[in-house]
Amino acid sequence: MKMNDLNMKSLGSALIALSVLTACGGGGGDDGNVAAPTTPASPSTPSTPATPSTPAPATPAENPTPGTPAPSGPVASPAPVSATASMVMNCPEGAGFQCAGTSIIRNDNGVALLSSGVQVYGRSTNDLANPIATPATATGFTTVTAPTGVADIRVTKDPNSTLVTNAMVLNNFGISWDNKAERPVIVETFRTAQGRAGLTATGALTSTNTLPPGTDLGFYNFANLGTGATQANYANNSYFPRAEPARCPAGAAPECQTGIETRPVERLAGNWRTGGTEPDYTRSSRLHNDGDIHSGNALPGSTPAWLAGGTGIGVPFPGSKGYRALDTWNMRYANIGAWITQDTVSMAEWTGGAGTDEHNTNRRGVTAFGQVTDPATVPTTGTATYTGIVYGWYSNNPALDPDPFRGAATITVDFATRQVTLVFQNTVRNDAAGAAVPASFQSRAAMGAAGTNVANYLSGPATSGSLTGTIGGRYFGPVANAGTATAGPAEIAGTMTLSNATSGVSIIGGFIGQKR
Repeated sequence: MKMNDLNMKSLGSALIALSVLTACGGGGGDDGNVAAPTTPASPSTPSTPATPSTPAPATPAENPTPGTPAPSGPVASPAPVSATASMVMNCPEGAGFQCAGTSIIRNDNGVALLSSGVQVYGRSTNDLANPIATPATATGFTTVTAPTGVADIRVTKDPNSTLVTNAMVLNNFGISWDNKAERPVIVETFRTAQGRAGLTATGALTSTNTLPPGTDLGFYNFANLGTGATQANYANNSYFPRAEPARCPAGAAPECQTGIETRPVERLAGNWRTGGTEPDYTRSSRLHNDGDIHSGNALPGSTPAWLAGGTGIGVPFPGSKGYRALDTWNMRYANIGAWITQDTVSMAEWTGGAGTDEHNTNRRGVTAFGQVTDPATVPTTGTATYTGIVYGWYSNNPALDPDPFRGAATITVDFATRQVTLVFQNTVRNDAAGAAVPASFQSRAAMGAAGTNVANYLSGPATSGSLTGTIGGRYFGPVANAGTATAGPAEIAGTMTLSNATSGVSIIGGFIGQKR
């Protein structure tokens, strides 16, 4: 299969999802009064929420010199973190998984440091208005410079390092169903059958292949307890496929009737195993119903008015409350994951209906993660070069949705001076137009000092024209001589965030590369 073929398929899936979701409105207790959907606009228009798209192949830059030179002087090494903080991978599921970490160790100017990864993210902007003009959609983009949320991406791979499963655990992103408390932790495993996903007491992924029956009003207890119901029982459930047909609103796209929550996984093998720069690629997406009180068979009564008019039991159709997507680029030890979650918040049901501003909101970000190199083994002499790709989102206006972009990445490391030069080239929109994006630049970062717990971490300022921000990265895999004569960690990956407060331009992205 050609890369462009997969790109068109991925775009088509995204538009199908959007055509269903446009019908959702803010959610609401009355699925019989859901607004009719409209035909999705093209991805280049501001009315279409952008989801991560399938990559086009990396091509050599016509002009190999980025427009913004790297700073001439050395960058100061990042300070060590607390001795109690783990800077190595320790997935709750144990051996066999690669993950990012469950908490933020430190925020370095918008780049959050996790035990075995780094992350950046942003959020929609139309839902920050008061009042919200378009509650049925979540559009616009701005970076988050003081991150509180953690996007812990977890994957498994086969002996050939091909991704087998992927999941994301999203927590503390300021998403609330009732305007009081953070919604239950998002545990997205992209399951294709009915069931529930969750976490064990130690934080490991868990799942069941069945749902409690709709008659179990001890579980689906909103009918009995109202706003005091157990929110966790209405989160991370997969309701489709099911025997009962979807209850689609008038004018919904035909795909709504299929009752499909999760699309087939899209995969494309890279050429990194045979000397190329292209990682493996996987895309997963799902239409979710988190927070939909129609799960149980007993509907609330006809009063108050905001609960009146329910047209049937069970959630009405896949995506009644939002969607999620995860794109991953994978090598043997390192990974980057570009993720998005759109959710209905301030729901009339959960707030009690009084003064509700029910609407949709989204968060999107990039996490670099995997089997980080033990900081004690990172070399103190020699140099190494890593080549791969850079991927991210670019928005030239905070009111507009960001466009996905990609390009080529080259990272040169001097282990003696602890200085790292990062070069991103040929960054273009990841669509047929391929318009240039101002993410081609050189940056210099510094590794943590030898002998410290941050020796496997690098951080530094990033500048691209009038955009400024931060770049952070980690080393992954064992230290070896493969590729060049000098020993060094096998792979590298990281994230970046840049913006301009005056113009509103924002960029977030990630990079991944293999030692050459």
